[in-house]
Amino acid sequence: MLSRFKKKMIASVLAFSLLIGALIAPAAAFAANSKTGPVVATQVTVVSGSNAAGGYQTNNLISNVIKKAITAALRYGGSYLGKILEKLSPSAGKFVTKYSTKIADFLDSITNWQENIIATGLVAIGIPPAEAYEIAKVVVWLAGI
Repeated sequence: MLSRFKKKMIASVLAFSLLIGALIAPAAAFAANSKTGPVVATQVTVVSGSNAAGGYQTNNLISNVIKKAITAALRYGGSYLGKILEKLSPSAGKFVTKYSTKIADFLDSITNWQENIIATGLVAIGIPPAEAYEIAKVVVWLAGI
């Protein structure tokens, strides 16, 4: 029987490898010596509102895989992600460690991953606004959207 630590470590490594694989696969496609590039179906939904920066949402395979990898990493390896984030922001890292499951549940419930939306949800969970915006920036940066 695997110990709890080993299960979390395996899940964290799997989520991280999915994330890296999703980021490296597009780069490998650009390195191919082909006259025609790969065709990726992308659906863009225009969001009406006051958000001038990034008022769009992409629904494609790569972004969905990255989102799933981020939520899985939070859900199963939140303490490790918190320790990594503590290197950048000690207080934000502590809140990721403490609320990782709630953050993952919240990210699963939304479809539009923008900093303001994520930060507002994190504040509703109980994370202070300054740390919520730092965590939201990292999540959006990791998602690459």
